Amino acid sequence: MAKKRITRRQFVAGAMASTAVIGMPYVSSAQSAGKLAVGLWDHWVPGANDASKKVIDAWAAKNKVEVTVDYIPSQGNKNLLTIAAEAQAKAGHDIMAMPT
Repeated sequence: MAKKRITRRQFVAGAMASTAVIGMPYVSSAQSAGKLAVGLWDHWVPGANDASKKVIDAWAAKNKVEVTVDYIPSQGNKNLLTIAAEAQAKAGHDIMAMPT
């Protein structure tokens, strides 16, 4: 029985095909971006929310993501109550950013 030898070209082609098949489930597309809900602290400086909204909208357009931004005030501890309620419900904003 004769041994069948694999050429270097056949080996490289097989390795590239295997790599492509293995990596295929992890390829993301623009359609996989989806929606993102962000909760931010309602800043007391006039115009600060507008500036952050412009930056977020520019990022969302570049990455083809639909972003909804909710500005949560700190009066009456509404920000802390919102964080606690969303944690208990295991639902709510995808990202929360509050002042330290």
